[in-house]
Amino acid sequence: MITTAEFKKQIAKPFGQEMRLHGFKGTGFEYKQETDDYLIAVYIDPSRWGGSCSAGFAIHPKLIDKDYDGKKDLAKLITNQYEFKFSFIPYARGEKWEYAYDEATNLGTLAKIVHTIKYKAFPVIERFTSTPNFLDKFEVSEMNKFHDYWTKRFGVSIATTDLRFAWAMTIIFENRNLEKAKQFANWALSLPENLNSDWFGNNDFHRVLKKNAA
Repeated sequence: MITTAEFKKQIAKPFGQEMRLHGFKGTGFEYKQETDDYLIAVYIDPSRWGGSCSAGFAIHPKLIDKDYDGKKDLAKLITNQYEFKFSFIPYARGEKWEYAYDEATNLGTLAKIVHTIKYKAFPVIERFTSTPNFLDKFEVSEMNKFHDYWTKRFGVSIATTDLRFAWAMTIIFENRNLEKAKQFANWALSLPENLNSDWFGNNDFHRVLKKNAA
């Protein structure tokens, strides 16, 4: 089996050409796009064991500029730090594509990866960047069976917990729709596993619940 470096050499140029057609910039296995509200990335992720890769995409709302360890410089944020990360099948480890010895087969594999990005990542990205966007429409009532919701509606897996997603929604909406932010904060604080927890996001939940509408 060829190495990741050899596979990358064979597919990097056509992958880049394809992603640039859709407004992404980057090199190698990772391409990014920026809108007024989001940082967006699509990528190929080589296996740490070699011989195969998976692919995914990530979206980061610019309104989220902090984490458990303090403020974040969005200009320096790496893809792994994006708030919402996705794989293309209903479980987080994602689909695997095997490397081959010959370039033609590897280019065929790339075509399958690009097809998956176009027909699974791009529709989700469009939901986030449209007006009104997906988060505007997402209601706290949809937090029940959170991961099932994502896989049934979009056919992708989101790599976050329901509690972390509720925190993100609280931060995103606290200055745009305070009532909605409070709904997510209350939901998160009502979770049995979050009772008496010292998780960092609880401070934000309590802070937002104390705010009064302007």
